[in-house]
Amino acid sequence: MRRDRPRRRWRWPGAVVCALGALLSLLAIGRVARAPDPSDAGATRVALAQLAYLRPGLEARANAMQETYPEGRVFTLVLYGLAWVDVGRGTGDAALRARALAEARRALALAEAPDSRIGYGPAGGLPHGIFYEGWTAHLRAGTLHLGGGAARDPAFRAACDRLDTAFRRGPGPFLDSYPEMAWPADNAVGAAALASCGTLLHPRYAETARAWLRAALRQADPATGLLPHDAGLPNPRGESVALMIRFVHEIDPAAAAAQYAAMNRTFATRFAGLLPTVREYPHGVPGSGGDIDSGPVILGVSAPASVVGIAAARMTGHHRAAADLRAGPEVLGVPLQWRGRRSYAFGQLPVGDAFLAWASVVRPWNVPEAAPVAATPYAGWRVAWYGLWGVILLLCLAGLARLYRRPGNVPVGRGGARTRAGRSIAPVHGIETPSP
Repeated sequence: MRRDRPRRRWRWPGAVVCALGALLSLLAIGRVARAPDPSDAGATRVALAQLAYLRPGLEARANAMQETYPEGRVFTLVLYGLAWVDVGRGTGDAALRARALAEARRALALAEAPDSRIGYGPAGGLPHGIFYEGWTAHLRAGTLHLGGGAARDPAFRAACDRLDTAFRRGPGPFLDSYPEMAWPADNAVGAAALASCGTLLHPRYAETARAWLRAALRQADPATGLLPHDAGLPNPRGESVALMIRFVHEIDPAAAAAQYAAMNRTFATRFAGLLPTVREYPHGVPGSGGDIDSGPVILGVSAPASVVGIAAARMTGHHRAAADLRAGPEVLGVPLQWRGRRSYAFGQLPVGDAFLAWASVVRPWNVPEAAPVAATPYAGWRVAWYGLWGVILLLCLAGLARLYRRPGNVPVGRGGARTRAGRSIAPVHGIETPSP
C-alpha cells in the first residue's frame, strides 16, 4: 500500500507574530552594531550622506522648518553650514575641504539674506538680537577658520565689534534674543563667536567672552551648578545645557568639563531602561510634555537633548559616551539611505538632520581637542541591549520552528494501521475507518 507523504504547514497567525518579532530583533541588534561612532571616519561618511540629502533644495527645506519652528530657517541653514565647517577642518583631502568651504559660505549667504532676518528686530543692544547675531557670527567665524582671510573681512570685524560692545554694556550676562526674552544658550553661541574673534582678530574679544562666562556661571543653578535654560529662572534643561557645553568649551575647556560632569549627573538616562539618552528635565522633576525647544518629551527623554548631547560629549573628549548616544537615532530615528543620501524621520525634519550631522562631526576651533576620557554614564548598556534582543530573537525562532508542523497524518504503523489524533485506524474493505 502506498504511503501518504505528509506536508508541513504553518499556523499562520502565530507564525506572523514570531516572524515580525525575529525581524524586529535583528533590526534592533543590527542598528546598534552598525551605529556610527563619532570618533571615527564612519560617522563623517554618514554626516556627508545627510548633508547630501539636505543640499538639494536647502533653502526650501529651511523655509519648511520655519513654518514649524520660529527659528527653523536660520537653525537649518546655520547648522548645515557649521557641519560643513567641521567636516572641512577634520579632513586632509584638499578637494573635500574646498567643497566644505563653498557649502559653508553658501549657507552663510542664505542665513544672512533678508528673508532670514524677518522676525529678528533690535534686542539686547544688537540690531537683530543675540540669537540671530550670535549664530550668524559663529558661522562666519567658521568659514574664516576654514578658509582664512579674517583680517580682510569687514563684515566679520563689524560682527565682532557689535557682540563685544553688547556684552560689555549689557545689564547682565544674558542679552535678549527678542525684546524682554533672553536665553543663555543663545548668549553662549555669541560668546563663542567672540572667542573666535579673539583668535582670528584681537585677544581683547576673547577676554570679553571669558568675562561673560564668569558672569554667566554666577547665575548657575545652585542645586546642580548648571547654566540655566531661561535667563529669568535658575532651572537647567537638558537640551540647552548640552548645547551650551559645546560653546563654553571654546571659551574655557575646564568650565565645559565641569558642566558636562554635572549634566551627566542630572540628565543622563536610558530610554525605557535600555537606550542611552538625555532627559529634558532633571531626575525627579516631572517637567511638562515638551515645548518648541525640547520637542515631545517621552518617558522624560528629549530627542534634541540626546542629539546635542553627542556634541557635548565629543567636545569634552567623552568619545565612548558620544558613541553610546549616537546609537539612539539609528534605533529610533528611522534612518533611510539611498544613492548616497541619508535622512532620518522619513526626511520630515531637515533641522533634525542638520543638528545630528553637526553634532556628529563637531570639533573645537579655538582650543586644542580635549584628551579622550573613557568614562561613560551608559556603561554596560550594549550588553543589556544585545542580551534582551538576542533572547527575543531565539524565542521567536523557536516559536517558528514549533509552529512549522505536520498535519494530522503520520507514517503507517505496524499491520497497516495509522494513527490520527491518538486514535487507531484500521482498513475495512479498502476503506479506512476509525476503530473504537
